[in-house]
Amino acid sequence: MNPSAAISRRAALGFVMTAATASRPAAALPMLKAGDLVQFRVALPADLHSLAGSVRVARVAVATPAAFDPAQPWRILIVNATSDLGYQSSRELMAAYRSAATDAGWVALAADPDAEVAQAEDTLSLRYALASSALDAVHPRWRDAGRATLAFAGFSGGAKFSGWLAALFTTQGARVAGIFLAGVNEEPVATAAQRLKVLDDDFRSIPVFLQGGRLDTVATPEQHREIREELRKRGFRSLRLEIVDGGHRVDTTWLQAALEWFAASDVGRR
Repeated sequence: MNPSAAISRRAALGFVMTAATASRPAAALPMLKAGDLVQFRVALPADLHSLAGSVRVARVAVATPAAFDPAQPWRILIVNATSDLGYQSSRELMAAYRSAATDAGWVALAADPDAEVAQAEDTLSLRYALASSALDAVHPRWRDAGRATLAFAGFSGGAKFSGWLAALFTTQGARVAGIFLAGVNEEPVATAAQRLKVLDDDFRSIPVFLQGGRLDTVATPEQHREIREELRKRGFRSLRLEIVDGGHRVDTTWLQAALEWFAASDVGRR
């Protein structure tokens, strides 16, 4: 599913206005410990119900680096899976991404509906509601979670969601340090930013890392090159593309390097 098809221009702007005026109480969760994986359920706050369809509870997974200290600032990687049936779990994708993320010094976070939803209901607005609720839930156990720098990573349709979520969170004042797009066959980053009116010089400075499979026939190496070229034409300055062996499958070969690049670039952008 293409996330850009999930919202019209009018709906997107209305969505942003709804999210921007939200004031939500934080939820509780187990203590975050260094080098740990915490999983919990959290109720979506009432102001996000209109964005979440029938979903009222999120299942959240949070993984922390070995040196994690909740009194210190840390960057967060928000992971999104595709909406294709059987592959919808962002928490399962995060399990694959966990080591690369935490070894790079990032906290990894993913959220899914408590019960499986139909593909047609797995919308961009639902993904935002899930991620936003998860971030709110982490805040009581981690002082700087609400001000953490974010990056977004996904595979296939999850990469498209990640490009759109980077723009959506930017509309809410979040600092986005990078976007990792793997197995993607359409350009989601500039498209989303333009639709949501955040395609400015600062957004164009966000690093975008593309990773494609050499034998991928769903999202071909050539499509990844075309996306890189489209982003370059739209003014994005920090772009990398790596081609790995194999087809259309999850591969974490370059994720740690991408996150280390994002962190280094973020220091340079401050």
